[in-house]
Amino acid sequence: MERYKDKMKDFVSRLWTNPNIQSVPVVKKENQILGFIRENQQNLQAAFQRPEFFPEISWDESIRLLFTELTDTILGVMRPLLDEILERAAHPALKSYFNEDGGLAIQPDQFRDFILGSMRAKPVRDQYLAVVQTISGGFYERYVSAVLTRRKVIYMDIVRRDRVNLESAYMPEYFRLMSLFRPLFYHKLGPGPCENMSLDQMRKDPRMYEKVSAELVAQIREQIGPVPEAIIRPGLDSNLSLDDNPDISGVSRLVNILVSRSQEFDPQQKQDRGAESPDKSWFNINRRTAKYSGYDARFLEELYQIAGEEGW
Repeated sequence: MERYKDKMKDFVSRLWTNPNIQSVPVVKKENQILGFIRENQQNLQAAFQRPEFFPEISWDESIRLLFTELTDTILGVMRPLLDEILERAAHPALKSYFNEDGGLAIQPDQFRDFILGSMRAKPVRDQYLAVVQTISGGFYERYVSAVLTRRKVIYMDIVRRDRVNLESAYMPEYFRLMSLFRPLFYHKLGPGPCENMSLDQMRKDPRMYEKVSAELVAQIREQIGPVPEAIIRPGLDSNLSLDDNPDISGVSRLVNILVSRSQEFDPQQKQDRGAESPDKSWFNINRRTAKYSGYDARFLEELYQIAGEEGW
């Protein structure tokens, strides 16, 4: 199968550079390619048996090779984006703020490699694509800054209840870094007492959730260096439903909403005349169904107001 690696890389490259999906966000691009493969499976099976493709290996082997090359392509796209994000992750203001909480000493290269390794599992990869889109789309800069200026519901939860008193100018940096731990909710643990378990599997079992969470935090720190639990845990908990977990932090609730919003964000979307702006429309729809989605309806109401005031 190794002899077909370069040929498959060329095939995947043609799929990836298809002009019809060049404006599609990376978070949706992979799924569109996978959809194309499913819809055209019979034609592809026949084509792959032709001499110019992969005649000496089975369809199952061909598709495994295709998925591997597609994953490698995505990781190649993500690598410089993660490097850019992680350059700011160890901001002196964050290090100083968390100095009394065990210190913050992330090794950026190790963290990037840890993320890229975990992204080989599709559930983790999907979540990282969404988180990176949230960061690169400026959602934290826009909404966290607006929340801190308004000093209303979300501010009270984040600053007063959660006691996150970082300077306003650096609060978006905290959210950027903290949200990088959100996808690891789906990461299966390495060797240890909870091997091959994930928080996603334990979300309905509070006792096991805490056990797996403690083991995951320990393995993360072993891989990337000292990181306070006040950064890791809110990111992980942002995957939980508020309806089932009413005590989760305000920062977790806000990350959950903004990352979910970014998954449907289309930078090419044009606003129809007289229609609500894209963000305002999304918050409006989801504030009505918040109970079923696990979001905080109060947060959605305030974000809806902010988006309306700012035209977002």
